[in-house]
Amino acid sequence: MRWTDRVYGDVAIDDPEILKLIATPTFARLRGIRQAGPSALAFPFKTVTRHEHSLGVYLLLTRLGAGLRERVAGLLHDISHTAFSHAVDFVISSAEQDHHEGLKPVFLRQPDIVCALKRLGFDPEEFFDDSIYPLLERPLPWLCADRIDYFLRDGLTCGVVSLEDIETCSNALVVFDKRIAFNDVAVARFAVDKFASMNRNWWASPVESFIYNEFADALREGFKSGTLRENDLLGDDSHVLSCLKAARNERIEHSLRKIYKFQPAMLIDYVPRVPPKERWLDPPVLVNGSLRRLSEIGV
Repeated sequence: MRWTDRVYGDVAIDDPEILKLIATPTFARLRGIRQAGPSALAFPFKTVTRHEHSLGVYLLLTRLGAGLRERVAGLLHDISHTAFSHAVDFVISSAEQDHHEGLKPVFLRQPDIVCALKRLGFDPEEFFDDSIYPLLERPLPWLCADRIDYFLRDGLTCGVVSLEDIETCSNALVVFDKRIAFNDVAVARFAVDKFASMNRNWWASPVESFIYNEFADALREGFKSGTLRENDLLGDDSHVLSCLKAARNERIEHSLRKIYKFQPAMLIDYVPRVPPKERWLDPPVLVNGSLRRLSEIGV
């Protein structure tokens, strides 16, 4: 399996058992789930899918020297994302906005995934909790493969980082004491600045807040009217959107129109029901053979 990845360039995955896992219908479902959720309706250039991102995390973990089990965990880390990704978190609100994590056992116990994992020598239960994999997952504001990949991938798509920037950041990544770190203070500061820009202007911006809350209103009305069932969210974006449009419900259509035809003037006096999750970085930097948080390093 060889392709041109938008972040890492010409890449390949040759392991036949990994390829069988990638080919399962349960994993392939991620092709139909945009990473940007409903924001992709307003900004069609946001074409990154959960499938693409998951492959990217696998590739990054491979480059960082992760073992097979952690690489498989990276491949499967987003397997339980619902349609329109985090949109459901604006209906079922939580501090971490990670409703999908509770659905992981449902997806990992699908027969096709179970069979593919068995051929690799693993059980589904080994991938219920990503926090046991130190390169894949770390809490904010640390670096981890998941966070690095979605930052670079979304940043490139939104024009916040360039391919040259990605190469600079990627070349400065090292693994030390089971932690991902930068080996260059200047690059670490650059990454922190660009990550903050993505958070401020995209992930947690007023625009994203507006779009996600409007889409959540459409979902609530869909559930209330019976047009949408919770199991529908286990499909892909196109299925859920079709359900919402088929409802012929004025409230749903009103919310969708505001998303498709978003204008900055809509933000005047707008107060979101649910604020988006804030993201930030304070990465470790390898200095003179030891790790130090960037915030602890002087100018």
